[in-house]
Amino acid sequence: MDAVSGAEGQWIADALERYIGKKGYFGAVAGVIPDTFEAYARIFHPVDEMNALGPGLRWADLARTKNTVFHPEAQFHRLARTELYGRAEIDGRDVGQAPSGEIVQRELELLAEILAGHSMPSQDIFQAVWDGWGGFEPGRHNIPTGAGTTLTVAKGLRKYWVFRGSMAEFVRPPWFDAEWGRSEQTPNLAWPGDRSWCMASEIDFDSTLVGGTAELIAAVVHSSGLEALEVTPSSNLSSEGDTINV
Repeated sequence: MDAVSGAEGQWIADALERYIGKKGYFGAVAGVIPDTFEAYARIFHPVDEMNALGPGLRWADLARTKNTVFHPEAQFHRLARTELYGRAEIDGRDVGQAPSGEIVQRELELLAEILAGHSMPSQDIFQAVWDGWGGFEPGRHNIPTGAGTTLTVAKGLRKYWVFRGSMAEFVRPPWFDAEWGRSEQTPNLAWPGDRSWCMASEIDFDSTLVGGTAELIAAVVHSSGLEALEVTPSSNLSSEGDTINV
């Protein structure tokens, strides 16, 4: 893997630029991932994933417990019937929200298998990591260095370090922590050299978005290991986007 110029991801910044200033920009799928793909999926990060008592819970299970509706624009606080950024009780278990800004390792591995099956073999896989994560900096902890410029999105709202590698390095980059069995930082953006798909884990979102062909998105949505639903570029994933569980 090597560090590359942010210019490699400029096509993403250009696509998102069209939505800056539009109503609902910060919550819309198209404000996070280019609107040029045939279909899109939202992968829900497991609820309370960091709880030491066990693995995270699925959002659909939370909805059944709280008698709410699990749907593409669902938001944790409304699904759980709690305040914004609050916690919830499920079967006597006090649970926190799903992690924001990064997909968990096991979901990344499952997603990579699907993406590999819908990608041209042996092509470059680019991944970009937000430059605001504490301790993540080229030159430290085996993080490649030398590219210089970052990818700037939304007039400086987000800046990312960009790296070029293989699908295997997408799952296990040089900064993968073998002791913990996970990446110290999963990508916030990723795409292949032919730009046939794109993955985005927005810093403030508790889910990961994937855009690609209808076949790819169907494979993501129907994966038994991923909790995912199909969304559209206009889907509102802001804290007010869940208008069903109000």
